[in-house]
Amino acid sequence: MQKEIQKFLREHLGKADFTLEPIKRGGSDRSFFRVSLPHQDSFIFMHYGDEVAENAHWAGINRFMASLNIHVPRIVTQDVPRHFILTEDLGDVDLWSQRFERWEERREYYFQALTQIYRLHSFDLKSLPADLQLSESYGPRLYKWEQDYFLENLVWEVCKIKLTSADAAKLMKELDALSASLQKIEPSLIHRDFQSQNIMIKNERPVLIDFQGMRQGCLFYDLGSLICDPYVTFTDEERNELLAFYYELMNPVYSRDEFVHNFWMGSVQRLLQALGAYGFLGLKKHKHAFLGHIGNGLENLLTAVDNAGVLETLNDLATECETIIARKNY
Repeated sequence: MQKEIQKFLREHLGKADFTLEPIKRGGSDRSFFRVSLPHQDSFIFMHYGDEVAENAHWAGINRFMASLNIHVPRIVTQDVPRHFILTEDLGDVDLWSQRFERWEERREYYFQALTQIYRLHSFDLKSLPADLQLSESYGPRLYKWEQDYFLENLVWEVCKIKLTSADAAKLMKELDALSASLQKIEPSLIHRDFQSQNIMIKNERPVLIDFQGMRQGCLFYDLGSLICDPYVTFTDEERNELLAFYYELMNPVYSRDEFVHNFWMGSVQRLLQALGAYGFLGLKKHKHAFLGHIGNGLENLLTAVDNAGVLETLNDLATECETIIARKNY
C-alpha cells in the first residue's frame, strides 16, 4: 500500500521530494497523512477502507456542500478505485483546540459554524441531486439502532448494568416516544457529526469536515451535536446564546419554547449515540482516550433529559452510570 500511495502522490505532485506524516484522528476506518513539499506547501492525503460504506460518499457530499457555499476542504484529486483522496491542508486548529479560550474570542466561530450548517438544514429536499449518495435517513430503525448502541456499549459493556425486565420495558417505552417525537419534526439534511473536532478553523473561518454520514434527519440532532458537545464545556448562558442565534437564523415556524424543547429532545438522541460510540471505540476498538469523554457525555445527557422532562427511567439509568463512571476514574 505504501508504494501505491507514493506512486499516486508522485503522479499528482511531480517528482519533488515530499514527506508523509501520519495524522491520528477519529474512530473510522480511514488513514490520514500530511504531505509536505520542500517549498512548504502541504496537503492532506486520505485513504478510506470498506468497513464503513459511507466513507465512499465523502467526495460527492463535499462537492454538493461546496455548491451551497458551505466551507469544505478543496479536493485536489482522487482515485476512486484505490480509495485515495488528496485535499487542501486545513492545518491543526479546530473548534475543540479553542475550548479554553475566552468565550468572547471563540463565540464568532460558533456563529459562523451555525450559519454554515443552516445552509444545509434549509436546503429543499425536493431539489436533492439524483446522483448524490447519502446514508440511511433517520426513522424508527436508525433511532432504535442508536438507542440500542448506547445500551449495549455504554450501559452493559462499560457500566455493567443489567436492567430488570420491568425497567427495560419502561425505558423502551420512553425511547420509542423520543423517536416518535423526533420523527414528527420536518426532516432536513444533517451533518450527523457536527461537533467541535469536525469544524476546522482556517483563515479565521470554520471549515466543515467528516460529513460523509450526511443524511435526512432532524436538524436538532445537529444542534445537539454542537451545543451539547461532550468535548467542550459550555455555560448555560453560552448555550442559550447559541440557541438564540440559530433561532433567529431559521425564522422558525416553532414558538421559542417548542424550539428549545425540540433542541433538548434532539440532544438526548445525539448523546445516546455519542456515548455508545465512546464505549464501542474505547473498549472494542481499544481507543481508550474515548473512555475519558464518557463523564462529560453523561453530564450533558442528564442536563438534556432534565430539560426534556419526559424521560424519568433514562434519567435514573444515566445517573447510575455517572456514579459508576466516577468510580472508574477514566
